[in-house]
Amino acid sequence: MREATRQNIADIILAAFVAAGSVMLFIGAAELPPPRFEPLGSAALPRILGALLICFAVVLSLRAVLRIRAGTLRDEVTSHADPRRGALVFAALVVYVAALDIGHVPFVPATMVFVTTTGLVIGARSWVNLFVFAALGLVLSLAISTVLERFLYISIG
Repeated sequence: MREATRQNIADIILAAFVAAGSVMLFIGAAELPPPRFEPLGSAALPRILGALLICFAVVLSLRAVLRIRAGTLRDEVTSHADPRRGALVFAALVVYVAALDIGHVPFVPATMVFVTTTGLVIGARSWVNLFVFAALGLVLSLAISTVLERFLYISIG
């Protein structure tokens, strides 16, 4: 097997797993009751998330197939991925979900801390990145909260 094929096949496998997870979201959303009062219903968010995940999986697999056909390797940045960083991001995700569900931490500060933490785990640790990721987390959490509350009528705390 050529080196380019071997390196890019992992992206295709990842895209397949993401697509399978999206199918599970669609199946779960189909079992939710139809809306009675709100315009979109409780199944809207899982369906939107599933559609976005499918789009990202298609983009990821298309890029991998094009790299395989061209015989090129993945970028140098992605070929030096550290599994410890992935484990730290997963741990941060578990803590984030637990803080929201068990700890009843408000959505905006919890999301801001989560985005900042994952940004610093994945990227370079510097004061500039700390402020950039904190600002990104604040803007992102406020935008998500606003969309959910004003358009989907979902209060997330």
